[in-house]
Amino acid sequence: MPGRNRRGEEKEMDAYLEARSHEREAREEEKRGNYEAAIEGWKRYAEVKENKGSYFLCIYGQFNVAMICDKVQRWKEAAEYFEAASKHAEKIGEFSLWALLMNLACQMYEKEGNYEACRNGYEKIGNFFCKTNNFFESADAYEHAAEMMLLAGKDISDYEAPVKAWEKNHEYWKEQGEMDDAEWSLERINTYRIIQNSK
Repeated sequence: MPGRNRRGEEKEMDAYLEARSHEREAREEEKRGNYEAAIEGWKRYAEVKENKGSYFLCIYGQFNVAMICDKVQRWKEAAEYFEAASKHAEKIGEFSLWALLMNLACQMYEKEGNYEACRNGYEKIGNFFCKTNNFFESADAYEHAAEMMLLAGKDISDYEAPVKAWEKNHEYWKEQGEMDDAEWSLERINTYRIIQNSK
């Protein structure tokens, strides 16, 4: 029994050292400007961490893959790695991190010109914040989704998600007695209506 435990510890340590080796190599390659090799190193690091169930460190590796992919204008791949990282963040209950990574994925899809994927990402963010009663963040995400629809040449005259979220934000701040914030939400609705009806 003790021998089995030691072997288990050695195996665990091997995976740890393997990941550290990939991390070190990836950093060195990036310093040298060998971005392809750096990307591969971070992918291997993330894979080792995912296999061991170290999801936070897996996110760290995937984040680095995505950042370098962005640097070399491989935006589709960058978006996919930010999204993969976001799924791990959701798995471990890090929802603020999830939202950040999803926002970064949306930025990459926009750079790539994939406005549909970008819109879908922003709507996921909007839906999440709506469920958590964070109506400002929800409305902001839906407005970004509307912007992507416009970039894709789509009609937003019936797209009411931003308005509904701003109305909820208005009601929330009104109940708190913060009338400036409540009125500001109504102003945002008017601004959105102008954009909505002018396209």
